[in-house]
Amino acid sequence: MIRSSALAATLFLLFSSASFAQTSNPRLDLFGGYSHVGNYGIGLNGWIGSANWHLFKFIGLEGDLSGEYGSIGAGEVLSNTPNHINSRMHSFDVGPNGMYRPASGKYDAFGHLLFGFSHTNVNAAGVGNGDTAFSWALGGGADYNFASMWAARVQLDYLRTNFFGSGQNHARVALGLVYHFGKSGGTE
Repeated sequence: MIRSSALAATLFLLFSSASFAQTSNPRLDLFGGYSHVGNYGIGLNGWIGSANWHLFKFIGLEGDLSGEYGSIGAGEVLSNTPNHINSRMHSFDVGPNGMYRPASGKYDAFGHLLFGFSHTNVNAAGVGNGDTAFSWALGGGADYNFASMWAARVQLDYLRTNFFGSGQNHARVALGLVYHFGKSGGTE
């Protein structure tokens, strides 16, 4: 009885709060751009893309996909040893996104907590090792709305991975453009 009452109350709040969603907010934000992250001491440059579906006025569901690539010269320690180490990392994470859109309409701020998996491959002289592991990202950023449908974004994330059985911390910086789908012509 208590479980069914709790379920009914939760469903009522969920569906009634959907009716309070502001219609001038976009239904979907698509972001794409440049990203930089470190992996095993190697600075990796690449791309990032995300989609945020706005469920309510301030809450959305975000999916994030990124790929970064790089190499570092290791120097020749012994003859016939590799002098470059190559690394790449791909991440796919999904989770809630909180968005704050002030009345001025020029700037938006957001934060997210995403969960998923990441894959890395580190190699030298054709010999490498790869691993796929659970990952999560905690971060946020800001958008500057320079047109009714377009914004410039800066984003900073703390990405946590667990490659090869040990935890790694990565700072990820991203810059790019956001396209707002379903936004009204006004800047509310």
